Amino acid sequence: MSFVSRSDIPIPDRRYSALHVAGAKVVHKSGIAEILDKLLEDLERTEVLSSDGSSADLLHRAIAMVVMQ
Repeated sequence: MSFVSRSDIPIPDRRYSALHVAGAKVVHKSGIAEILDKLLEDLERTEVLSSDGSSADLLHRAIAMVVMQ
C-alpha cells in the first residue's frame, strides 16, 4: 500500500497502518471475523424486532456497534 501526500491531508504514520494490519490479522486468525460477519448478516436480514424480546441481544449489539463508531 502506498500513500500520496496532499497539501491539506498529511500522510498517515506507518506505525498506525502496521498496528491496523496486526489487529486485522488477530481478528481474522482468532475467528472473530466470522462471528462479526454473521452478526452483520443477521442485522441486515432483521427488519422487525420480535415482540417477545428474543431479539434484544441483536438490538443491543447493533446499538453498541453504532456507538463505537
